[in-house]
Amino acid sequence: MKILMALALFAFSLTSIAQTRLVSIDAFDLAYSGGLSFNHREGKGPNRSASEFRLNLNFAQNIEQYAGLMWKAQVNFNRENVDWGKQDTFESSYGVGGGILYNFQHDDIKNSYLAGAMVGIERATYEYGDEDDQSGFNFWINFEAGKRFDLGKYSAANISFAPTVSLNVKRYGGDIRDDYFRSGTDLRFNFLKFDILF
Repeated sequence: MKILMALALFAFSLTSIAQTRLVSIDAFDLAYSGGLSFNHREGKGPNRSASEFRLNLNFAQNIEQYAGLMWKAQVNFNRENVDWGKQDTFESSYGVGGGILYNFQHDDIKNSYLAGAMVGIERATYEYGDEDDQSGFNFWINFEAGKRFDLGKYSAANISFAPTVSLNVKRYGGDIRDDYFRSGTDLRFNFLKFDILF
């Protein structure tokens, strides 16, 4: 999967000369960008086994008519399955999102302050313990603000360190809303985030 990510980045670099596109990678997604992990723990009680798959892609591109403004898209698929006696859990979700990103220094995006907002939808399935699995469509909105610091150019791409603060608000739907959760908030300090500009 890492080869596919590298090929995608290479394709983006070939299709553009000016830095009008960016791909974002942060610490929350970097560890499992296109990754699959399995782990097993043996203990005094029941053994614990878990499998996890994550695929999270973020892409943004300039809107030519508006200096500093970009449209942004996100695609994700996340699945986690834990077998641990009566504490078994299963969580799976896949979804898409879209929004805008504003670069305050549009003539120097690689060192710019930024702010953005995205909305999205995901199809999720949760199962906890002995309960039946519950599914539904969840809606979310995300607000983000931060600053980029130029780390230099490598081949056709420019890499910027881009720490941000983001707030994600989610409304759960379907059986999930009836049996598990109604809404949720997620505040993130993305201190290990990088933007690759093309």
